Amino acid sequence: MNAADRAKLVREVELAGNCSHPIRLSGEMVNVTTGEVGMSSLRIACKDRRAVICPSCSYTYKADAWILVSSGLVGGKGTPTDVASHPRLFVTLTAPSFGPVHTVKTGGGCVALYNPRDELLARGILCVHGRALTCRLRHSVRDNDLGRPLCFECFDYEGAVLWNAHASLLWNNTIQAIRRTLAETAGVNQKQLKEVAQVHYLKVAEMQRRGLVHLHIILRADGPGPLEDEPPSWLTSDLLAMVVKRAASHASAFGARGERFVWGKRLDIQDLASGPSDNTKVPSYVAKYATKTTDGTRDLARRFHSRRQIAVVVDDPHAQRLALTAWDLDLLPALEPLHLKRHAHNFGYTGQLITKSRSYSTTFGELRKARAEFMSARNEGDPVEGTFRYEGRGYDDPRGTQLAEMFFAMKRELREEAAVAKRMAPPTALEAS
Repeated sequence: MNAADRAKLVREVELAGNCSHPIRLSGEMVNVTTGEVGMSSLRIACKDRRAVICPSCSYTYKADAWILVSSGLVGGKGTPTDVASHPRLFVTLTAPSFGPVHTVKTGGGCVALYNPRDELLARGILCVHGRALTCRLRHSVRDNDLGRPLCFECFDYEGAVLWNAHASLLWNNTIQAIRRTLAETAGVNQKQLKEVAQVHYLKVAEMQRRGLVHLHIILRADGPGPLEDEPPSWLTSDLLAMVVKRAASHASAFGARGERFVWGKRLDIQDLASGPSDNTKVPSYVAKYATKTTDGTRDLARRFHSRRQIAVVVDDPHAQRLALTAWDLDLLPALEPLHLKRHAHNFGYTGQLITKSRSYSTTFGELRKARAEFMSARNEGDPVEGTFRYEGRGYDDPRGTQLAEMFFAMKRELREEAAVAKRMAPPTALEAS
C-alpha cells in the first residue's frame, strides 16, 4: 500500500467515525463550493449499540443513554432543572425463581437451600434426578458456573422464557397500577390524575446471568402542568415508594395459555433525593448496560436463523438451552404471536432495552439530530435526498476495521486522561470564590 492509499484509508476511517463495520452508500453530492453535482461514495457509522460489535458506535450510544437518564434526574437538553427537586426513586424489579442456580450471596457463599446444621445435609440432599441441591463453594465473580442451575433438569426453562416474553407487559400493568393507586390517593379516577400529578419513568432491561430479565426503573413525580410544576405536597418519595411496593406485589400478566406471571420477591427501592452523588452514579450504572449483549459475548449478539445455529454457536449449556427453548416454543400455535424465534438470542425477552414515558427527558432521536446538524457543517458536500442507495458493509481494505478500533482506543484513552487531569487540576479563582 502506497502513501496515497494509506491516506485514503485513514480518511475513510475518520469520516466513518472510527466505526468497525460502516455502512457503504453511494449517491449524488453537491459540492458546497462549486455547486457541481457528482456521484460519491460514503461510509457512515453503523450506530450499533453493542460494544462487542462496534466499540466506537457503542461508546456514543452509551454516552447518549447517560444523557437520557441524567437529564431526567437533574434537567438539561430541554428538561427543566426544576425536576431535580421532585421525588425520584430508583427501583429494581426482578424475576421469580425458576430453579436454584449458582450465585454469590452477601456472605460470599453460594446456594444452601437447607439449614447447614440439618442432619439431612450430612447425608446429602438430592433432587429427583439425583443431583445435589446445595453448593458450598465460594464462587468468584468470573466463575462460569454462576447463573447455571444446580440441576439442569429441574430448572423450568419454559417458564423462564415465557416470563421473559411477558416482562414488558408485566411492567406496563405495574406502572398502570402505580398511577391507579396514586389517583385513588388523590380522590380522582386514573384519567383525571394528570390534572393533579404525573409520574414519569425510564426503564432499562438487564439480563441476569441466570438468563432472566430484571428491570431498573427511575420514577419521577411531577406536577400536573409543565415539568417545572411541583407535585402536590402529599406526593412524597415515601408515599411513592409505598405505592411501588404495593403495585409490584399485586401486579400480574397473563399468557395465552392462562399462565400468570408476577415479579420475584426481591424488590429494591432507593430514594434518589438522599444523596447528590446518585445523580451521577445512577446514570452511569444504567448506561453501562446499554452496550451489552444478552450475555456480554458475540454469541448472542444477533438473531438466529436456524435451530442448528444455536446449537453450534452458543457454547454455554444454560444459555443454549434457554435459546433453544425459545425457538421451540415458537412452534406452538398459541405462542406464535410472541415471535419467540426472533427473540431467541434474548431468551424470549421481546421488549426494548431502554423505554421511557414521553416527558421523562429528551430522546435518542433528538440527540442524534443535534449531532448530525453539528457534523453537517464539516461536510465538503451536500447529499441529494433520494439518490443514495445501500452498497454493503465494511471497508474496501480489511485492515480498516483494525485501524478504526485502534484509533478509537487511542481517542478514548486521551479523553480519559483529559478527564482525570481536569479532576486533579486546582480550582480557578472563579470556582474558588
